Amino acid sequence: MRTLCRDGYASRDPDTERFALTLKVFEPGSAVHARLDLTRLAGPLLVRLSAATRETVHLAVMEGARLVYIDKIESPQSLRVAMESGVGLSASAYCTDVGKVLLAFSETPALEGHLATCNLVRYAERTIAARPALLRELEAIRARGWAVDDEEHEYRVRCVAAPVRDRRGSVVAALSISGPSIRFTPERIETVRTLVCEVADDISRLLGLVPGAQGSAGVRAAARQGRGRGR
Repeated sequence: MRTLCRDGYASRDPDTERFALTLKVFEPGSAVHARLDLTRLAGPLLVRLSAATRETVHLAVMEGARLVYIDKIESPQSLRVAMESGVGLSASAYCTDVGKVLLAFSETPALEGHLATCNLVRYAERTIAARPALLRELEAIRARGWAVDDEEHEYRVRCVAAPVRDRRGSVVAALSISGPSIRFTPERIETVRTLVCEVADDISRLLGLVPGAQGSAGVRAAARQGRGRGR
């Protein structure tokens, strides 16, 4: 009980010395419920995106300092990416498209805390493993509203991701499309990222996002502007 009190889940009356639970005990359950609601609402749109592109689709969130995949649809094509991803599995945020989206739109203290404890390992030749370069990349992602993993996490794999927002305009997830670099040419990326951004916007509206929600208007405008130019 002392541990629960220390962590804010319980309190002790100084007069009666009796313990009582605090409202903080509802937070873990609320977070799980919100995630289940997100996957339920997004599921049909992930299917739609998969059918339109015939590539692998991911939906991911940040769980503390961890990037966690909460939904995935495999490509039906014989030549597809063999990624080490799956529902409930984690990956490095700084070198994946979904992770870079979530880091780019996170609050500054959370981003600083993540980078302070993150070991920037070079997974591939194109991995951004230097903090100044990574910060520049995240700034560019915020400006254009989408991210690319250009063989940064896995060799010969390219991915494109866009943010998913809740009703307040806060980024709560990232949606992505992944495929072999032989198919994900610069021209194909132009097409794919438009679809990813549109479906991510549709999921955001299902979560209650309305025009003018805090933090959403400027980024959505930047995303629309970014769709007209290359990476």
